[in-house]
Amino acid sequence: MSASNASVWVRLAQSLKTLWDDDKPAPAVAASGKVPRPTARSTVESAAEWLEQMLARNPEIKAKLHIVSLGEYRDSVGEKWSRLADKVAIIVDQVVRRNIGRGNTFCRDGEDCWILAFPEVSPEEAKRRTIAVVEELGRFLYGQHQGGEDRPVAIAAEVPVAEAVGEDGEFNTVVISRAVAEVRSLVSTSGLPYLPCAPAAPGPGVNDPLKGWTSLDRRDEVRRDDMKWETIEGTGVKKPAAYLDPSIVGALPPGASLSLLWRPTWVAMGEAISAYGARLVRRDRENDEPIEGCRAYPDGDVATALALDRFVVNSAVRDIRNAARNAPEGVPQPSVILPLSWQSLASDQRNSVVFALSDLTQETRNTRLVIEIFHIPDGTTTPELESVVSFVGTLCREVLVRTRLSARRTSVAAEIGVSMVGLDLSEFRPEDKMSDEQLLAVLERIQQETAKDGIGCYLWSARHRKVVGGVVQGGFEMVNGPGLMKDIPRPAMVLPAPRTRFAAE
Repeated sequence: MSASNASVWVRLAQSLKTLWDDDKPAPAVAASGKVPRPTARSTVESAAEWLEQMLARNPEIKAKLHIVSLGEYRDSVGEKWSRLADKVAIIVDQVVRRNIGRGNTFCRDGEDCWILAFPEVSPEEAKRRTIAVVEELGRFLYGQHQGGEDRPVAIAAEVPVAEAVGEDGEFNTVVISRAVAEVRSLVSTSGLPYLPCAPAAPGPGVNDPLKGWTSLDRRDEVRRDDMKWETIEGTGVKKPAAYLDPSIVGALPPGASLSLLWRPTWVAMGEAISAYGARLVRRDRENDEPIEGCRAYPDGDVATALALDRFVVNSAVRDIRNAARNAPEGVPQPSVILPLSWQSLASDQRNSVVFALSDLTQETRNTRLVIEIFHIPDGTTTPELESVVSFVGTLCREVLVRTRLSARRTSVAAEIGVSMVGLDLSEFRPEDKMSDEQLLAVLERIQQETAKDGIGCYLWSARHRKVVGGVVQGGFEMVNGPGLMKDIPRPAMVLPAPRTRFAAE
């Protein structure tokens, strides 16, 4: 079994938020293996190779893959499944990550099935964690499902790795389906969402899950607010050192106001203003000067980043849906660019940020939605970046990475599926300031470097028409800023803007 690009091992390895710390000792079972456990600097491919050896080649482990199926829930909601599927997938991702533990991994298989792998823990602990996932999913999904039955909506099955994965590195769907069907057939008689077995010692502070499946109370804990608010509560986080200017921005205070504007963006493909970038505006107090874009995010303050990004996503979804409803039939719709911070996308709560995207149609996400990642810290490893890019890549058409003049990410970005890298001039530090001529010379070199790596580049917040014209003529894929057009309250129509219009700039 080889860890090819299409193999289950690569798919499993890609869900790791971060790989293992260099100084963390490897488990004893790995000591005699041929492939050492990956470190924080390792690639997804090396992690995939390690997973394959640990779970498939080492007979001492007798490892199993754990299948979590929502077939019961899918059947119970009937025709509503097509509308709920994306929301449910986000819930599953969040619940699994909360329970699976560091160094263990999972991936989705089809619309209603997830595969969990536990190379770092004993078989008993792996089963306990899988059951915890199933029970928590039951509570979440009963909160949405209005049926009257107490039947489990999520079930779990186990399949030995040797049976679950074929020689081609792909799942044996027949074996997996048979294992799930066996559990489903016993649910009505046993009441358990998994096959009964000899009781295993539960983890610390956890009730023995083998005592049976109890009726689930239908609580309101998972009802999502529309979040159409403008004034928000403070995050309650102590003010950290700010990313750009510690005298300007800190944690959100109580009563802070947020707004979302849209920045018209010229796109080379089609030579038109055919994209609109979301632009956050923050005002902490009534008479304060507004703080825009990346400057609204304090460095190291994850709580504030999460609050701001939730506002951006929820407000953007509202504006996108309203624009679609009001658009004339048959008129092309523009792309929308959502800038989201690394701090929230790399956190364990990132699903709470992107949850509202499930209110957009699959077609809209696949054809019009672009997500940009910004404030990527120095020292971020390739596996860490790849993990976040892989996560957001499933939610949108393409992924952008905003970088800095001092960063060199183009070759790495091209390898992990990023379509473009770019700069935002509003992020420039005082020492980065330069004349238009100097800036255009620097941008020309950046464009040449990205072209060599087979990736596009873009520029945000260009204030001067000369710079806008220079990057349009210089081969940049996108550009926006006051030098092109002012911000507007909501995404608008596609506007033709041929390259020749900028020739004299």
